[in-house]
Amino acid sequence: MNVKALLEDGADGEYLSHLFSIERYAWMALSYDMAVAVDMDGAILAANAAWARASGHWPEVLRGQYLLEFMDFDDRERVLAQFQSLITSDAATTTFDFRFRCASGEYKRFNWNVLFSPDNEIFYCIVKDLSDVHDLRHAAYHDTLTGLPNRLFLTDALPRLIEAAGEHQHTLALMFLDLDGFKAVNDTLGHQAGDVLLQTVAERLRQCISRPENCMRLGGDEFVLLETWPCDCHGAERLATSIITAVNQPVYIGDNEVRVGVSIGIALAPADADAPDALMELADQAMYRAKRGGKNRFVFAAGVENESCPAGLESAAAKA
Repeated sequence: MNVKALLEDGADGEYLSHLFSIERYAWMALSYDMAVAVDMDGAILAANAAWARASGHWPEVLRGQYLLEFMDFDDRERVLAQFQSLITSDAATTTFDFRFRCASGEYKRFNWNVLFSPDNEIFYCIVKDLSDVHDLRHAAYHDTLTGLPNRLFLTDALPRLIEAAGEHQHTLALMFLDLDGFKAVNDTLGHQAGDVLLQTVAERLRQCISRPENCMRLGGDEFVLLETWPCDCHGAERLATSIITAVNQPVYIGDNEVRVGVSIGIALAPADADAPDALMELADQAMYRAKRGGKNRFVFAAGVENESCPAGLESAAAKA
């Protein structure tokens, strides 16, 4: 059983509770990767045998130690903030990497996929050795929960796509998306339900565009889509309409039917801007105008706004 995959695939909350709480740390034995449970004070409660293989530390040596003692000094502030974010935000899981001190004194970069259980006040962590260059690159450029490219990928890809659009006299649309009503799902059904919703929306967005790798998750319920056309020809408007239709379809989580909307801000290169930061800022501002204008709609940076809202969603979008 691949526990990391369970976390990433949004396993049913009752099942995760059974795996992590009722059986306590039996899940560690099922994981090929390193697994560790950490309490609210940062003390290691338990670790599996994979730690000896990857770090040279036997589980009984790690038990009772404070995780902070194994972090590279320069990584500590950032990592502690990541752990704290799981306690104070709506997120149920997070992923990050840092340099971990091995038994030999060498520091290795490990990727941490962390789930926080408020009921038990324990961080459950699946940890992967990123010594392999390919794994390191993939982990750095992709979101753990959805598998989509992340903000770092966007930072690298956007300048190239803007340049290519200019050279071929094409239009590049950057769409900044924010889900309407996502917080309500987290608040009423729990974080695992929110994770399932994000994964479902991510897959729908992937299917809307010609190149799935140009669909990115920035974090939380924010996404960015990039699409290029030989000329404008209302392609961005048609795509935005299809995105709203796809996202508005119901999502079934257990016995619950969930519906959310999506507010979209659209900036075009080179018409609106030809610099990545400026294009992102314009799309972000347009998205907030879509929110203020009633949600579940799209707005162009140039000021063109879609006023329609699919039937049955107007009241829900307004309340989200």
